[in-house]
Amino acid sequence: MSRALIVGGGTGLGLAAAKALAAEGRVYLTGRREAPLRDAAEAIGPASAGYRAADGTLEADVTATVEAAAAALGGIDTLVVSSGATAVGSIVDASLDDMRHVLDANILPLFLYGRAVVPHMTDGGAIIAIASIAGSVPHAERVAYCTSKAAAIGMVRQMALDLAPRRIRVNAVSPSLVLTELSIGAINASADPERTLAERRGRHPIGRLGNAEEIGAMVATLAGPQGGWITGQDIQLDGGLSLRAAASPPG
Repeated sequence: MSRALIVGGGTGLGLAAAKALAAEGRVYLTGRREAPLRDAAEAIGPASAGYRAADGTLEADVTATVEAAAAALGGIDTLVVSSGATAVGSIVDASLDDMRHVLDANILPLFLYGRAVVPHMTDGGAIIAIASIAGSVPHAERVAYCTSKAAAIGMVRQMALDLAPRRIRVNAVSPSLVLTELSIGAINASADPERTLAERRGRHPIGRLGNAEEIGAMVATLAGPQGGWITGQDIQLDGGLSLRAAASPPG
């Protein structure tokens, strides 16, 4: 039975991961906002071992949360980090404040939580970072976000190498656009939501967008025995979006 700490487990892909892992064991949720964590814990039911609001960029908050999770779960063998931020802007016009904020939000939680859980994974374990296809495929006007996700994927590979002797596997899951409350809100805020949705769907050769349950299922696979020989990988769940560049003729 897995014992999982889910960072960003109150909403979106983190919640989907928590629900998938709850089917295999118990989960402890954390994130910045208490209300979504409480609602998520109630929705998960008996498999929820509790929750704690915390800032994943602050070492003291992370340390206290890991200790609380380990006590509630009786140990930790799975960590999922699904939290972060984005900002609009290219190298020409992105602000330094935005760059620092996005880099901190998308890199520090993986570093701090990853470091803090290692002593609790005495019998091995799995660490899964929710990254993004944007870490491998550039997106216009997203210099901070794309850079931060590429850095997270690089950190996953480094962690996987360093932690392999401890039998701790580390992988990234990199989705393209998945319909969550956040992404749906962004689409609805556009000038023409129907056109925006159709345009975003059309970028994917497979002909549709992803859903959160698919991401959760992959996280559970990587955390479970089926993923026992997988480490240091970036699993791209993108409906074929990354194939578009490969399909472009040269010249």
